[in-house]
Amino acid sequence: MKNPWLVSTLIVLGLLLVVIPCVSDQPAGTSTYSFVHLSDTQNLATYHPDTYDFTFSYLESLKNSYNISAIIITGDLVNSWNKKTEWNAYTHARDRTTIPIFITSGNHDTNSGKNDLYYSRYAGGQKKNYVTSLGDFNFIGINYVPKTLTHEEFATLRNAAANSSHSFTIIATHYYLNGDGTLSPLGKDIDKELISQPTLILAGHIHADFVRVKTIGSFPVIEDLTNYQDGDPVFLTNKNYSAGTLYTVTAMDGRVVKITCTILRILPEQSLSTERVLYDSTPEFTLNVNASRPLAIAPTFTLPVVKANGNNTWTPEGNLADISPGIHPLSTAVPMGPSFWIIFNRIVFQ
Repeated sequence: MKNPWLVSTLIVLGLLLVVIPCVSDQPAGTSTYSFVHLSDTQNLATYHPDTYDFTFSYLESLKNSYNISAIIITGDLVNSWNKKTEWNAYTHARDRTTIPIFITSGNHDTNSGKNDLYYSRYAGGQKKNYVTSLGDFNFIGINYVPKTLTHEEFATLRNAAANSSHSFTIIATHYYLNGDGTLSPLGKDIDKELISQPTLILAGHIHADFVRVKTIGSFPVIEDLTNYQDGDPVFLTNKNYSAGTLYTVTAMDGRVVKITCTILRILPEQSLSTERVLYDSTPEFTLNVNASRPLAIAPTFTLPVVKANGNNTWTPEGNLADISPGIHPLSTAVPMGPSFWIIFNRIVFQ
């Protein structure tokens, strides 16, 4: 015979579970999602199409667990702008995922900006630069140009972004830096013409991969160079290598309040590096105190001084062992003023 007291207790507990709402780990109106930055994947199209395929199928396998909302590719999808086999390799790989893909063209995709026929036909890339939305961001896509845009072109992009309600901008382009680490003509004009709120700049072209933070006016600007076309010399890999940068975003009521990033290694091994906080304004929304933008704990190591050798290479001066653990001894850093923080990983200008 059932115990009446036990039955009554179970009924009451069940009612409480229905009546009392579940408590979320995040405040109401908070969302978290991710996106991946890839660039300069051209050697996969030429030499390693299977790795190209795996890159996108692997990202598809992570889509739900990391809530990946977009893949951003900042140019050089192929080596030869008019070679159909390479474009077929890209499109075959791209079709391995259902994640939305945002692209901008590189010099290899468009014959150094002279012909975008194959880029448009095979990749669906837009000939014109464009402004759209990605999650809680304005997204500005700028295709490859050997120098820079006209003042009128910048004004068009700036005005389109200004009509958006988003408070954070992503600028994706290919050629933001020169080989010696200085800003390209386009990079200089982007900094001058388009920075009117917190901004994340994604680029490639230079044989380097790192994330760093600076300030323009009162706005934090995160710069990301992602380029693994020659593999990763830190791990002594070859060109049959795939990796990107994974960003995780926290937004409150449609406003970006936190951004973190990590290196996402895809092939030959699958792993994530240590997560780094790049931007955090959550105290403004939770404790009503001044937030740190970018997060003040980011520069936890001393930047070594480097000097230019005159041939687009850099030699570190001082003791690289002073760099904090987790930065490989082969790493070098290029300090470009006190506002720059090298977050990870390596810089190899070639």
